[in-house]
Amino acid sequence: MYKCIIAFAAAGLIATPALAAPEFEHSVVVRHGDLDLKSAAGRAVLDRRIAAATERVCGSYAGADVTEDQEIKRCRAVVARDVGRQLRVQLARR
Repeated sequence: MYKCIIAFAAAGLIATPALAAPEFEHSVVVRHGDLDLKSAAGRAVLDRRIAAATERVCGSYAGADVTEDQEIKRCRAVVARDVGRQLRVQLARR
């Protein structure tokens, strides 16, 4: 089971999904301070950064077997949910 903690910092988004064992914990900071999130271009850049960070944290489908594929899907779903929630909170504060 995945536990995902996503928090916004002034410098960026910190993503930490963890599997049951602590040795599988990963963190990725997604910087967004340089972006105008009110513009479509700024949001598109942020989306690409989040997608790249999600792949680093959850893994890639390339070469994954069926079991790994399911774990990656679960991890990505948790990250997407938590990032979306935290992004809404961050944007509401602006």
